[in-house]
Amino acid sequence: MNPQTDQDSLSGSLFTFEGIDGSGKSTQARRIRDLFIRNGHPVTLSREPGGTPLGEVVRNLLLAETPPLSPLSELFLFLTDRAQHLEEVIRPGLASGQTLLVDRFIDATIAYQGYGLGHPVPLLETLNRMILGPIRPRRTFLLDLSPEIAFRRIRQRSGAQTRIEQRGEAFFERVRNGYMELAGKDPERIMIIDAVLPEESITQMIAAEIQRLLKIKQPTGGSDGTA
Repeated sequence: MNPQTDQDSLSGSLFTFEGIDGSGKSTQARRIRDLFIRNGHPVTLSREPGGTPLGEVVRNLLLAETPPLSPLSELFLFLTDRAQHLEEVIRPGLASGQTLLVDRFIDATIAYQGYGLGHPVPLLETLNRMILGPIRPRRTFLLDLSPEIAFRRIRQRSGAQTRIEQRGEAFFERVRNGYMELAGKDPERIMIIDAVLPEESITQMIAAEIQRLLKIKQPTGGSDGTA
């Protein structure tokens, strides 16, 4: 596909969910999908890394404890995932008029690989532009949470921590600060939400914003999503 496709030719809408691990962004993405589908407004939920067969392979490599990955290897695995995701899911979905919900996207790369691991942010922005062309999220929902609370939530989960979760609170503090800087630079796109609010309240805030932008009747009712 042509990477220079004009944004105006893409009739769908892209909404992304961001936040540090443990913020509840994945839960909210699922709740929003379920809520809109139940109310007759189909949406498609995907994620990064993942979202394609190749993406799932990349995801397993990124989250596993072994083999060891250098910071540069990790960065290019994320970008490989994004390039494939764009070609298989995002661009075709937008071209066909779909409403797409994506759990992590371009801001995660800058926050985690840039502010977290120290890769130059201007370089990351250039690489994202090379992959995406004119495509940008219509709105990004940033669930903000302190690393202390996030790690408390992570420890309550079953199973071992992922490679990224094991990096500790100092790393996630840098990532959180990165997200907040991005939100400050692009307040019209990035909507900050307090992640300590009740799940249902957060869901209704996000649903109200999406329905306002799409000019559809606001979905009502709860969701069965879990943290």
